[in-house]
Amino acid sequence: MAIAGPRKTPPGPVSTMDSAGSDQTLPREEALSSGDDVGIIRAKRSHWNRLWRHPFRREIEVPYRVAAAIAVMQMGISDYPVIARAVGLTVEEVERVDTAETSSVRQLALARIPLGESFKLVEPIRCPKCQAEVSLVPCIACCGS
Repeated sequence: MAIAGPRKTPPGPVSTMDSAGSDQTLPREEALSSGDDVGIIRAKRSHWNRLWRHPFRREIEVPYRVAAAIAVMQMGISDYPVIARAVGLTVEEVERVDTAETSSVRQLALARIPLGESFKLVEPIRCPKCQAEVSLVPCIACCGS
């Protein structure tokens, strides 16, 4: 049984769309190096850069990293550098989240992260209750207690 290697992109031409909206076929090197990249397939959109909306209170909309920081705080972790490293924010941004300067952050802190919602972390942390290393917050083992 052969082990499959990494999938390679075929070396043929690439079909692109220019800014005028017309379809054109270019050699791969020219298509990838041209500044007109409207039709080139872009990377999958990251969950880190999107807004997160509360499932029950739809008017509450905050950046995903901010919601993840609030979930970490609701687990009982209050060390700003640990939170910042875990969710990919700066310490100053975590301080602003904790003081709830914006109304949407304040509303989310009061409404709390609902059961069943979880957020991926940039770097795993230890749960303060069960000491498990978690990369999704809130901790699944402790979230109901």
